[in-house]
Amino acid sequence: MTCCNVELKRYLFDNFYRNYRVVRMATKAKRTINALFEAYVSVPMQLPNELQERIKNGEILQRVVCDYIAGMTDRYAIQEYKRLYDPEERA
Repeated sequence: MTCCNVELKRYLFDNFYRNYRVVRMATKAKRTINALFEAYVSVPMQLPNELQERIKNGEILQRVVCDYIAGMTDRYAIQEYKRLYDPEERA
């Protein structure tokens, strides 16, 4: 690795990848995803009907929930989190 490449990597890690704002957002995202997973696994009736059918047909609950969350956009995941946890949000 060249000296410039090492300097660039150090700069990016210090000022971008490990920036407190980036770390804060990553932590919030992880918390949201974990909360969605726990909510759906603990009460699968909160899942859409087609996903409940997959579970009834023998698919593993955790796999179905993972697939569902993985297919969510950021905006939709945040919206779902609010629907599940914010008492003033419409279900």
